[in-house]
Amino acid sequence: MTHVRSVMTMSLRTTELDPWRGIKGISSASYYPSRRVSADLNPKGRRIDWSISESGNRALIVEYQGAVDSSPVPRFKGMRIREDKPGHLLMLELTEPSMRDVFLKVCLDIIAVLQSIPEDIQRQACLHRLERWSVFFRTERIGLGAKEQKGLIAELVCLENLLTSFDSHTVIASWVGPDRAVHDFIFGQDAIEVKSNRGSGTPNITISSVDQLTVNEKERLFLFVVELNQSAAGSGLTMTQYVERVRNRIASPLAESAFEEKLATAGYFDVDDYSGMTWSQGMTRVFSVTDDFPHIDGSLLDPAISNATYRVNLDACGKFETTKNELLTTLRGV
Repeated sequence: MTHVRSVMTMSLRTTELDPWRGIKGISSASYYPSRRVSADLNPKGRRIDWSISESGNRALIVEYQGAVDSSPVPRFKGMRIREDKPGHLLMLELTEPSMRDVFLKVCLDIIAVLQSIPEDIQRQACLHRLERWSVFFRTERIGLGAKEQKGLIAELVCLENLLTSFDSHTVIASWVGPDRAVHDFIFGQDAIEVKSNRGSGTPNITISSVDQLTVNEKERLFLFVVELNQSAAGSGLTMTQYVERVRNRIASPLAESAFEEKLATAGYFDVDDYSGMTWSQGMTRVFSVTDDFPHIDGSLLDPAISNATYRVNLDACGKFETTKNELLTTLRGV
């Protein structure tokens, strides 16, 4: 990719459906006719241009500042990303015309992110955001089902509670549930397993593996159980609203970028429509999982049994119940 110097500065209103309309000129390997993204989308005046590639495809060119780090450029179907490291340029090029609406959303998202990012980390933040979108392009979009929504919302509720005592970088880094780790949050030798249930009438929770409630003498494990029920429209929050509630608590742009990556790994994307299902949140219960907490010990199972799923009645676990404050105090090491 060659350095782009020629930029057409025609104005563009955000109400236009096609920001590439009217870009004139013949593209080649050394020249891309371009239009600077206008101030209503780009109030910080970042060097970001709508452009047409030499293949005639819609493109977005980002000229970034600062040193080039080792972060790799993601690859995925439907969109190509090229980089001119000497020229400090990234080009996003649409290669699958049927995905043009999603491509525009990606471009607008990148533009918005770069407004709040310090100039010396523009490349890193841009690639982090693109990595999040790459998951979207790799997968068939059907959105999260009710069970997946419920599980993710419970983890977001736990994350919100952790943000009251820890900085956003620490909390997002500790959130390993989307990575399919054994537990949902890891703080050194401490771990949190998040579960959801339907309230006092159904106190059982499902344990999906023999490892989930197994601890050794150096570990401390907590159960964080959130009551969640599907509710009538208008009486609860959608999946999207729960996500937005957490976003509003994250002040650091880099932590927000990491949060978006975790959401993508979990299968959540803003472009999916979750307006048809709302969830009401009830009480939260916390339990300290010690050796004598009711559980299946994998070390005692017959070797022929490779795994097991079982249910625990929380009403029979009262002596292990603790508080959210005690959980946070333990994690802080106070």
